[in-house]
Amino acid sequence: MYLQGVNIGGYFSQADEFNEEHLNTFITVDDIEIIKGWGFNIIRLPVDYFFFETGEKPFYYLENRLKLIDRVVNWTHQNNIFLILDLHKAPGHTFDVRESENNDLWDKNSENRKRFLKIWDMLSKRYQTSKNVMYEIMNEPIAPEDSDWYELVKEVLPTIRKNDTNSYIIVESNLWGQASTFKNMRKFPDEKIVYSFHFYEPHVITHQMAEWVPFVYNNIYRRYVKYPGRPEGLANMKEEVARVSPQFASFFERQDIEWNKLELEKLISPVLAFREKYKVPILCGEFGCVVKADQETRKNWLTDLISIFRKYQISYTYWSYKNMDFGIYDFTKKYADNPNYSKERLDEETLKALQGGIPDK
Repeated sequence: MYLQGVNIGGYFSQADEFNEEHLNTFITVDDIEIIKGWGFNIIRLPVDYFFFETGEKPFYYLENRLKLIDRVVNWTHQNNIFLILDLHKAPGHTFDVRESENNDLWDKNSENRKRFLKIWDMLSKRYQTSKNVMYEIMNEPIAPEDSDWYELVKEVLPTIRKNDTNSYIIVESNLWGQASTFKNMRKFPDEKIVYSFHFYEPHVITHQMAEWVPFVYNNIYRRYVKYPGRPEGLANMKEEVARVSPQFASFFERQDIEWNKLELEKLISPVLAFREKYKVPILCGEFGCVVKADQETRKNWLTDLISIFRKYQISYTYWSYKNMDFGIYDFTKKYADNPNYSKERLDEETLKALQGGIPDK
């Protein structure tokens, strides 16, 4: 299995509000046809649980919202594109380090854990006959221990499989999908699982000046950084980040080096070792370099990473198709004058780099 595609973030997830204008215009069938026309064959659709379930009425699902998901399923099916249904924000869990201390999904007796399992019961019943849908159990788990996450996976797998025995299920590694946590990845007794990771390494390059990451909003490291190259001023970076976010500090092992393609490849080695040992499909479900980076840095980083994916036949879905600080397209005021974008608001260099992973016909 070797698939290439994009996320359509910001649609049913991480949107300012789910009003009618947004839901009817942000993504249309035309966008799916554009993605298909670019040569891609898979889309990852992030969906926040509160898009279809409110806190006031847990276990009750908004049919009008679910029908909007159905619509995207149909659009992708018509265009012969796989669709990953990604539960991006789950009840009792957030991947935002500023709020994660309130996560209670890891408590086996919590109400949110029951809600989580019931959501997957509902979704797998709804899409059990949809031949192009894959289920991604949860986006970027940040469990206190890797084993806490895999125990939850053990619970949700039979919940899905009692309804749907054919669709692929995607299991991501712990701590924001880090490649490094693949050393503790558990192989599950199910032959239709895709094992997934996210790749934003090194963060000081891919998230330079991004206002939502701890090293920026805590004024620990606010610099523009070029790739390839060695970022300046990284001494004691891990220790400084650990003071504000111990879990996020795990991203800052070996950051103070000369970054190039070889070093990116080294970081992916735990994923490749897992695949080699178990002969399973793998996916990079998210990756990208923020559009605050200069054009050459963004292009160089993506080109190197895609060449690694192609070399090792790693399936990928880029973050993100539109807007979201990483978009191939961007129509926001925030990046209206960003030099990465042409007059059509298209980052042509990023698109070209991503298409470099598509096999020659």
